[in-house]
Amino acid sequence: MEDKSEIAVVPRQSDTADSVSGARSEMDIRTRRLALVALLSSLYVVANAIPIDAFIGGAGFITAGIILLPVLARLLRPKDSIVMALLASLGLLVFQLSIVPVFGFYGLLIPSSAIVIGSLGTYRSYLYPLSYVLFGAAWYILFSGGTPAWLVPYLITTLLLAVVQSRRARVSKSTELVTHSLGTTMCELVTLNIGSVSLLHLPAELWTVITPFMFLERTIAAVGGSSILIALVRAKGVLRLEGI
Repeated sequence: MEDKSEIAVVPRQSDTADSVSGARSEMDIRTRRLALVALLSSLYVVANAIPIDAFIGGAGFITAGIILLPVLARLLRPKDSIVMALLASLGLLVFQLSIVPVFGFYGLLIPSSAIVIGSLGTYRSYLYPLSYVLFGAAWYILFSGGTPAWLVPYLITTLLLAVVQSRRARVSKSTELVTHSLGTTMCELVTLNIGSVSLLHLPAELWTVITPFMFLERTIAAVGGSSILIALVRAKGVLRLEGI
């Protein structure tokens, strides 16, 4: 009688081919993700060399980087956003761009927090940016002594994030992208404000002066970021982008 325990099981060629094909596909996806992270990190560093206006008393120049923040947070999943935040922060530190000369190492947290929390909002839940914006509003109320008018965009952002989170499957794509962009840029503002209050110790009167500039900058960031994202949605088939 033949000993079946010695019979070798030879894998079919189709199984081997499928395994190799799957490994190659996974490697291609990983390579594309790394390339995207490197590209977006470079673009963000360059954008931070382009000033939009002077944030009087707040932190030097506000740059074109604020327009890219919502785009980065949308294109990158949370793990990739952390890698990108580290690379971009390194670039800002080396070239001493944007607000880094004013805040030092704390300045690296300002864009990084927006990228990571914005990504968590997109791929997990909008409760992440909503909670952070509420935290920032509380910090401002407790420690700044500044004008209540500063909190207007906080209120708008909180309401929009709450509505989109509760009706995520039913809101239009454009509405969701605008809300994402506003939420991401407000997360950056929260970290900026905390530093301005706790590290720079801005006087209470100055918040009234810089409030109109803040309104302008956040509008530019939200409109610019959402416009880029809406354009990418229309072209994502050609660009082979997913998840926008």
